[in-house]
Amino acid sequence: MSYQSGRSRHESDHTVWSWRRRRATLDDVDGQRDSITSERSPILVATRVFVLALGLCAPLVSNRLQTLDAAERLTVQITVWATWAIMLLCVLVPSTVSLTALRLAGPFHLTVFFVLAVSNPDTGAMVATALSATVVVLALSAELGHVFVQTSAYGDEKRVLLRCPRAHLAVVVTMWALWVASGIVGVSALVNRSWVFGGILTALSVLGLVVLPRRFHRYSRRWLVSVPAGIVVHDHVVLAETAMFARASISATALVAEAGESADLSGGTGRPWLEITLSDFDTVVRAATPSTPGGSAIHVKTFRIRPSRLTAATDLLRR
Repeated sequence: MSYQSGRSRHESDHTVWSWRRRRATLDDVDGQRDSITSERSPILVATRVFVLALGLCAPLVSNRLQTLDAAERLTVQITVWATWAIMLLCVLVPSTVSLTALRLAGPFHLTVFFVLAVSNPDTGAMVATALSATVVVLALSAELGHVFVQTSAYGDEKRVLLRCPRAHLAVVVTMWALWVASGIVGVSALVNRSWVFGGILTALSVLGLVVLPRRFHRYSRRWLVSVPAGIVVHDHVVLAETAMFARASISATALVAEAGESADLSGGTGRPWLEITLSDFDTVVRAATPSTPGGSAIHVKTFRIRPSRLTAATDLLRR
């Protein structure tokens, strides 16, 4: 009797110790994953360093600024420093909103430096332009986007940013370029006292400032979300309603290079896709189009999406 009791106690202690050791291992793994999407994220730290360095390198374009008249020089200086301040604030306070702001401000800052460098090339301007280009590459990377959207997550949410559809990307880039061009040319025309032409372009640029950032921000809010109860496809560009699936209803996931018969919820991105198969049919409502102004409901059992980071997405579905 005492032997059985002692053996049971030993087995119980061993079980508790094994559970604690396994829990500690899982905590370590989760801690490593969290460090990738937290303030300790290497890519976030690197981006902050490069943005700070960009501010320190701003004087490298001073020689080019000396060739401008007083009004133009003051306008460029205010523009460069204001844009840099926005970028610095974005990397210090990462979120979905700051991701949109960073991805709009970074290329604009690069455009200004590039124009200055090309119009009167010198080593300092080229170095500053290269540094600004590095910041833009980091800002547009999937890894940094993953960090920014995860910092806005609630509780047990794990988010992965979805890749922008190719057709939408072309429209976004075109609208951004027209917006920036109208602002630069318009302000330059006003500085040179071309009041009518400059006023029209500047007014268009201000209108774009009111309308476009909100529309661009929709692409920072397209996520695959994992919660303990299941997964969510949060995408108001492709879907009219958020699609939610219980974890028990997911029967298989796979990376695929061929479309097959799965429903395309990626919006028309390039391969490969993450294909998710359900145990039974579920209803998904697509966003409105000119042919279906009220959206369209479809029944799906297999669908595909395109996360910006496929590895992170597959890890979420295995949790």
